[in-house]
Amino acid sequence: MGNLVLKIHKDDNVLVALQSLPAGATISHDGKEYTLVEVIPAKHKFFMRDMQKGEHITMYGVTVGKLQTPVRAGERMTTDNTKHQADPFVYRPSNYQWQAPDVSKFKDRKFMGYHRPDGRVGTANYWLFMPTVFCENRNLDVIREALHNELGYAVTDKYKKENTCFIKSIPTGKRYQRNND
Repeated sequence: MGNLVLKIHKDDNVLVALQSLPAGATISHDGKEYTLVEVIPAKHKFFMRDMQKGEHITMYGVTVGKLQTPVRAGERMTTDNTKHQADPFVYRPSNYQWQAPDVSKFKDRKFMGYHRPDGRVGTANYWLFMPTVFCENRNLDVIREALHNELGYAVTDKYKKENTCFIKSIPTGKRYQRNND
């Protein structure tokens, strides 16, 4: 039988279920046993030890959250018992010196790119970001928005001004109607 759980980094205090695990199951990992106090669905995390409110949750070797309630070993990590938290950002200066490569062998070659208004050329780039934990989704939205705005792919103000949709409440207060007046 394959592994039932995964510990991503040696300093982590949660394990990831690789398949749905039943409540009451005893899971062995790295010479230790964990009895699950509830069902742990596949890809969800559970705590490796009893922990108190305010303790940091470590995954990938870094802080990913802070406990809002005490938890027991074998209990599932949830949005009720966890609040997102990250370690402070620390700037590490570097002394990187870029050297232009020798491109002489490409002198008469062409590529499928496009010409910019200033005469330079560019290529289309596709960036793929895959969050491995739910709490990173907002950060990825911020990155996407920044890239869209700075690279010119964002909806322009012209289109924003043309959008005159309003949502008005119907008297029941339970349904909404889209009006394009």
